Amino acid sequence: MNFKILTLCKFAVLFFTIAGFSLHAQDSTEYQKSHTLDDIVVTANKLDTKIKDASTKVLVLSSKEIENSNGTRLPDILKSSSSIFIKSYGLTPALQTISLNGLGPEHTLILIDGVRMNTFQNSHVDLSLIPKESIDRIEIINNGVSSIYGSDAIGGVINVISKNRSLSANGNNYMMDASVTTGSFNTRGYGFGYYHQANNFNARVHYNSETSDGDFKYFFDNGIEETIKERENGAYKLNDIGLNSQYLFNEFNRVRFISGYSYQDKNVPGIETGTPSPLTKQLDKNWNNILIFESFLSDELTLKTNFNFQNNYTKYTVEPFINSYYKNLIYTASPELKFQKDNFGITTGYNFSHAALKSNEVKNGTQRNQHALFLSSAYSPAGWLKLFPSIRYDHITDIDENALTYKLGFNLQPFSEINLSLRGNAGRNFRSPSFNDLYWINSGNSELQPENSFNWEAGILYSSSNFINWQIDIAYTQIKATDKIVWTPGARGIWSPQNIAESISKIISVSTTLDKRIDEHFDLSINAGMQFLNSKKISETYPGDPSKNKFIPYIPLESANVNLSVGLYFTEINLFYKHTGSRFSDFANKRDLAPVNTVDGNIGFKLVLFNIQSKIKLEVNNIFDARYEIISGYPMPLRNYRLTILFNY
Repeated sequence: MNFKILTLCKFAVLFFTIAGFSLHAQDSTEYQKSHTLDDIVVTANKLDTKIKDASTKVLVLSSKEIENSNGTRLPDILKSSSSIFIKSYGLTPALQTISLNGLGPEHTLILIDGVRMNTFQNSHVDLSLIPKESIDRIEIINNGVSSIYGSDAIGGVINVISKNRSLSANGNNYMMDASVTTGSFNTRGYGFGYYHQANNFNARVHYNSETSDGDFKYFFDNGIEETIKERENGAYKLNDIGLNSQYLFNEFNRVRFISGYSYQDKNVPGIETGTPSPLTKQLDKNWNNILIFESFLSDELTLKTNFNFQNNYTKYTVEPFINSYYKNLIYTASPELKFQKDNFGITTGYNFSHAALKSNEVKNGTQRNQHALFLSSAYSPAGWLKLFPSIRYDHITDIDENALTYKLGFNLQPFSEINLSLRGNAGRNFRSPSFNDLYWINSGNSELQPENSFNWEAGILYSSSNFINWQIDIAYTQIKATDKIVWTPGARGIWSPQNIAESISKIISVSTTLDKRIDEHFDLSINAGMQFLNSKKISETYPGDPSKNKFIPYIPLESANVNLSVGLYFTEINLFYKHTGSRFSDFANKRDLAPVNTVDGNIGFKLVLFNIQSKIKLEVNNIFDARYEIISGYPMPLRNYRLTILFNY
């Protein structure tokens, strides 16, 4: 039987089994959770919108799901979703980038509290630089939203929302926490956190440190036999410091300050060819600061202004050949005015960004000012219909280009007695050329134009909470991208970028979740998903180009996940199954990587003694010793462990 059909059948059985369980579960309303879709509010269109009312598919990862996940960095959380493909170059914190809806990492916008993290240098974000410790929840927007967020938001947006503890009524309190970690590959770590509230001010600081030899074992096929090898040059040292603070001037005005510093000193294992790779090292120092002023002018009118400063430094060395450095400085200011009442809401604002790059690999004086005006609104002409128009204008100074993007979405709920939503949206998106594309010494092309895309999406969302909290979400998305920037060889063998590629992505995604409180001591939740993705290059780079109408490399043709969480008295058990389908490793689709099936899991025990809450958590990754690569030549670890002990007071 065809592998894709077999995979579809397996997961169809899974979905209908879950659906059947939800319909036939015994009623236990005494212990029923109150958490339903009506409670989940997202900010995808810069307006507070219930997830069942949104015009695009939005996945929200809650603080509980983040806490239950394995690992310590952002990609460890995201990889358990079927709609997200993490391009991993080895053990975290090796380079981890994202693919959403069949596009590259430069086409997915990463936000922290609504502030963009994609660098102007290459439009990427190394997800391993963002620690799990500071994350409260995550919103994953399934489709392009350049009409609100601007450049890079072609494939979708991931908004990481940092922890922000509300000021309590009693005025003064404090909490402390500490953790100790040990694990495979001589991994060792520790962390401290302290929270304090004094009247109208609160703040939380945290510090985490981790070191590892990174020398995991893997199987290497030399063409004759498979042998076990040990990864060389994989040691790393990580340090994270964070601050999240808030001050209330009065009941109408507040200010938040969020600051995070990440230090990573790591060796970089090279591609596995059977011979030792050159000694490669990378040093990252990233400092991100967000200042937010909010004024509640009335019950309906809010003025919010974000200021952001980023100082990001990378040094990359390959002895004795390469010694490169990159220092990215970014300043942004974004005043926004929001009006929201009953069946109408509107947010309008101005975004200003200044970015400068100093590097020995790009031309001197590389910098950009970007100005933007946007308007996003939501209108409900009838109780069963909601409309979401948005529009944005960007001006990019260094290339003297303008971009006008727009989007129109709808949400239709035809039955008052059934939680069924029909949704759809369509719009134009763009990506500005990066500094590397424009100004790389001897190779950059200063004549590049922005990339463009036209996206549309249609979907259905159904939920029920009669006997069990259950929902199913089905979406079809299509993205036609034009003027894509491709690096091609030219005279004297020098590669340079050109606006010459087109691609089309067609995505079918299905996800379902259920949770049930069996009794006051027993909780069960399951979420599962599958995605089928057809993402092809449809243009010729040159006459006879063999990559035309071929699948884009390193985009899985299908993916699936099943996550199970069980809480029983003081014990928590979490299991994560992930299927990553076949993906080609070359543009002509002559070489492919086999499908991957992995299972991770953890078990935790909680104990309270003398006002001290403690938790022991044992994580096991790749439980069944799968032998695999996500990127060709970069083997992934076999089964490995992590043990963490946490204390809260």
